[in-house]
Amino acid sequence: MQPAPTTQNPGSDASGPNQPETIAFPAATPRPILGRPILGRIGAVLHVVRALIAYGRYFAATAPARAAEPQFATVAAVFGTYDLATILFRVQRGILRALALQRYLLARAARGRNLRFAWPPGVDLQPHHRPPPAPPRAKPAEPRRAPRKEPALLGDDDPRAFHLPTDEEFDLEMRRRPVGRTMTYICLDLGVVPGFCAGEFWNQFLNVIRRYGGSLNRLYEVRERREKSFEKERDRRPDTWHWDWRDLRTTRQVLGLLIGEAPPSLARSSHSPVPAIVPS
Repeated sequence: MQPAPTTQNPGSDASGPNQPETIAFPAATPRPILGRPILGRIGAVLHVVRALIAYGRYFAATAPARAAEPQFATVAAVFGTYDLATILFRVQRGILRALALQRYLLARAARGRNLRFAWPPGVDLQPHHRPPPAPPRAKPAEPRRAPRKEPALLGDDDPRAFHLPTDEEFDLEMRRRPVGRTMTYICLDLGVVPGFCAGEFWNQFLNVIRRYGGSLNRLYEVRERREKSFEKERDRRPDTWHWDWRDLRTTRQVLGLLIGEAPPSLARSSHSPVPAIVPS
C-alpha cells in the first residue's frame, strides 16, 4: 500500500536567521506556564521535542527540492527508501506525535507534575538495587488480543506501517507510554541518527531516551534493517552508484543544517511547502 497526498499539513513556517545556528538550551529558570514555572526535567525534554518539531517541518518543506540530488541518498538510506511519498508520510507522523508529546508535557507542567526517571541514572542494577518482584498475576479468563505493532517499527512492505493515528489516539499514547519510548518512535519517523545531529543536541536526546524508558537498541535495529532495504533498492538505480551514501561529512550539504540548529525561515526559502502525506 502506497501513501497518497492530501491537503492536511502539520508543518508550518519556522523562524530563524538565514544561516543555521545552534538553538539555545533552556535557561536555568524556564518561562512560566499558567502561573507555574516549567519544571526542570520537563523543560529539558521540551527543548528536545521542539527542536525535533522545527527540524521535521523544515525537512518536509525542503525535501522535495533536494530529492533529485545525488546527495539525497544519504537521507534515503536512513528511511530505507528513495520513495519521497513514504519518507514524507513518516515525517508527518513524527511531527504529529511530537506535537502530541509537547501537549502532554505542557499539561503536566501546568499541573506541577514533574517527570520521573524510569530508573535512577548512573545506578548499577545490583540485586539489592532492584525493586522487589511483583506478585504473579492471575491468568485472564479470555486470551488478550495481541497489541497492535507500532507502525514506526515496521518495514515499508507491511501495510500497517502506513497507519496514521488520530490526535485522540496520539494523546492516549502519551498517557500510556514512557516519554523515552515515544521519543524513540518520533526519531524513527523523522530519520534522526547521530550523524545528522549537532553534538550537544544528540547528547540531550540520549539523556531523554536513557532516563525516561526509551530504547537505543530499537533505534539501531530499525536503522540496520532500513539500510539493508535501501541497498536492495539502490542496486536497481545505477544512476545513484557514484555517490557514497555512507559519507556523513556532507550532512549539512544534504539537509541544509544539523538537527538541533535553528532552521532558516521557510518564508524566505526558495522551497515551497508541500502537502502532507497520508495513507490511501
